[in-house]
Amino acid sequence: MLPLNPTNLIQMKKQIQLSIAAILTICMMACGTKAKKEADKIQKTKVLSTTSEKPSDADLIAFKVYHHMRYMVTTAEQAGGTNRLLHTKKLPTEGTDPVVTPALDHIYSKVVIDLTEGPVTVEYPEITDGRYWSIHITDQEHYTIFDEIHPKGKYTFVRKGKDMEVPEGSTVIESPGDYPHLFIRIQVRTAEDMINAHAIQEKIKLTSASSKELKIENYIKHTIETHDVYPQNKEKLASKIDFTNEDYLRVSQYIGVVAPKFGVTGNIGMFGPIDSDEPNSNDAEYRAAAIVGHLGFPLHHAYYGPFFTNCNDKILSGDNVEVFTLPYEPEGVELFWSVTRYSALTRNTIPGKNDLFNAYNTKPDANGNITITFSAEDPKDGTYWMPVNKGEPYYFVCRYYKPDINNLPKKPCN
Repeated sequence: MLPLNPTNLIQMKKQIQLSIAAILTICMMACGTKAKKEADKIQKTKVLSTTSEKPSDADLIAFKVYHHMRYMVTTAEQAGGTNRLLHTKKLPTEGTDPVVTPALDHIYSKVVIDLTEGPVTVEYPEITDGRYWSIHITDQEHYTIFDEIHPKGKYTFVRKGKDMEVPEGSTVIESPGDYPHLFIRIQVRTAEDMINAHAIQEKIKLTSASSKELKIENYIKHTIETHDVYPQNKEKLASKIDFTNEDYLRVSQYIGVVAPKFGVTGNIGMFGPIDSDEPNSNDAEYRAAAIVGHLGFPLHHAYYGPFFTNCNDKILSGDNVEVFTLPYEPEGVELFWSVTRYSALTRNTIPGKNDLFNAYNTKPDANGNITITFSAEDPKDGTYWMPVNKGEPYYFVCRYYKPDINNLPKKPCN
């Protein structure tokens, strides 16, 4: 990826500041009416300047836990309780999805696992059509504790330190807390392929002793009481047991201001396990910034490259025509790739316009490449047109599934 020069970094920071309120609103839409009201308040306040004081590591760790556990409460509510699968049925193409920068490569199934009354077993069908699908388990501190591509058969969640019976032949997933989160992604290749993805969702089976409402009055206290907090975080998290929604909003604003610097490294260091060897994985700021892409994959599973600038490091704007070229079969990418464009004002897709190019809706040219033109008007020049809104900033994300971590794809410039 190309580094940003100081002038354009300042420009990007200003752009990010303008859209922080929108980012917070979208994040909080997933967390209930009360949270949305708080987001509305923030929209009316002055955004922090670029000289805002950096939050302490304790604040950053508490922010991450606060957001994740609030999401867990909302998800359990939407699913009808813990230990209930929640299947999404549509791709988030209408610009209103509660997830920031949503992927259009797959539909989701997710569940808040509850181990307070015994083990939970999830059984997956065998998929034989070559389709990507995966499971991703995150603990209560938002660290990945398990991920697998093409799962098959039974997987049983057990609480670490408790004697729980496991069905014969089941893969055991040991959780350091009572409430791990299971995220299932099922690839959707084309609109016509959606029906096949739905059929897979319906074959997933979950067995548990109970399903309950998840109520949490204090997200930090609840996590400390129900989760084996990692030694690296224990003292810091305990010091923030009274972390409030106002604290959450304060740290959110700071993360929004410094967000541009994370575009250079993508998801590296953000989503792996507590003992990840990815660069910056032990940096509390990187881990907190991961909340903007909540529940993302660690690097070995997928590489996310977000791009806010063109090949001359100028901020992407709908007033300009931008052209990017990338290989149809990127080197070192074992599974698949995609390019998705988002509004920088909403951090979401743009309603009524194509947002996605991948191997299923493009073909390589004579040189084995595809060329994408980002513009408000159709260039009608044989390139693939990615529509943008005139006068509005945007960005795009290149996603590469199962990449060679020693040879990551570069920015798609000519």
